[in-house]
Amino acid sequence: MEKTETTQPESYIDAQIRKLKSAGVTFEKCTEREARDYLAVKCSACKVSAYARLFDIHAEGENEGKYMDLDFSQLKYLADIDQRLREILLAMSLDIEHFCKTRLTIECAVTEADDRQVMAVYLNDQDDRQRKYIAHEIERSKNDPTNDHIFEKYGDQLPLSAFMEVVPFGTIVGLIRYCGTRSDDKELIADYFVLRSVQALRNACAHNSCILLDLFPHTDGKKIAPPEMNKALSAIGMSKRIRHRWLQTVPTARIASLLYLYSEMVPEGNTRTRRLDALNEFLVDVEKDSVLPMENPAIAALTFAKRLMTGFHLLN
Repeated sequence: MEKTETTQPESYIDAQIRKLKSAGVTFEKCTEREARDYLAVKCSACKVSAYARLFDIHAEGENEGKYMDLDFSQLKYLADIDQRLREILLAMSLDIEHFCKTRLTIECAVTEADDRQVMAVYLNDQDDRQRKYIAHEIERSKNDPTNDHIFEKYGDQLPLSAFMEVVPFGTIVGLIRYCGTRSDDKELIADYFVLRSVQALRNACAHNSCILLDLFPHTDGKKIAPPEMNKALSAIGMSKRIRHRWLQTVPTARIASLLYLYSEMVPEGNTRTRRLDALNEFLVDVEKDSVLPMENPAIAALTFAKRLMTGFHLLN
């Protein structure tokens, strides 16, 4: 009987490498074997290949439509620094959340009675839909054993300070808007819009979403950054051109919001020093070890972040 040849189906990783090669990605500084090991253990092909959009494409000639001067080692490098950046920004956003709770408690309540009264008024002022949502968040938080000590102490009659410890950051941001509107506190209302931007960045970092992507300005006329950020960047001497370039770009507008609020809300001390040292060390490492050209959007975005740190007096 004549034998029929059988071929092994192409593995998923091999298929992704083939697609990258057909798109013009080279494997000279990082071999195909090294890339295969990296994609199998360290990072998904979907995430790594996404960074290719930060590189130019041949507009004509035999390589039309293919990437220009793009090696897999550069995609790998971007995935690695993005991961490191997410870890730092997430920690900084959690610091802002912590000190935001502290500040709001102090601004709204002088005594324990005030703490309870503010909460009672807040709940009373919500419509039925929002009250149901808040009740749902509180019930859900009861399933977390780390909150047991709070509910054992207060039961369902949570004062403001305890309430903020068991609900998501988004609920706290909404509470800030309520307090600012109720007291006609323009500064608190302005903080609310900047905090919305920080909240979006925090969620992206927590969900391990890529940060150093989509680094191009939106041109549909929609305002990406809150007005407060345009004023803040103008106050530290950034030109209108620079402000438009980076505040109309989603990731950098969010990073700018985080750094601005960090400078405003997080007091001097060990926490602030650790975070800023980590961020500064990261930016120095990128500047020193980058395998990307300076004009690459990711490098340009991180250079902008370093300028922000200087402008907001966040560099020691």
